[in-house]
Amino acid sequence: MKKLFLLAFVLCAGLTSQAQTHSWQELHELHENELYPLAKDVAEITDKVIANGNVISIVKSTGTTSLVKELDKTVPIKFYNYKLLTSAGRQLALTDPLMANKVIDKFFDVLRRVKESSKSDNKKEIYEILESL
Repeated sequence: MKKLFLLAFVLCAGLTSQAQTHSWQELHELHENELYPLAKDVAEITDKVIANGNVISIVKSTGTTSLVKELDKTVPIKFYNYKLLTSAGRQLALTDPLMANKVIDKFFDVLRRVKESSKSDNKKEIYEILESL
């Protein structure tokens, strides 16, 4: 029984470490160095993306979805909290690193596809990509 429990523990620990692709520090650096500059570039292409301060917003026909990064002043180290905001007033704190990774990756994917589609100047395709968020 001990061996079975140990095997299950090792397998679960391996899966958990693979699922969390970025630490909180890596997420901060990814947001600051890659995601936000990409959002600024896409915001110049279309008015459906807004990048202002630490907020990246995507405007869709159903409303606006925003990713907010804010400094947590309750801890003595430089740490950021991430939130997902909707125009319906929902505010979802991304306290789970796995969920924060998924949301940031989704924003990254959408913005990257919009930037690639803008090279062919196809507005309809750009709007479809933004609506898929």
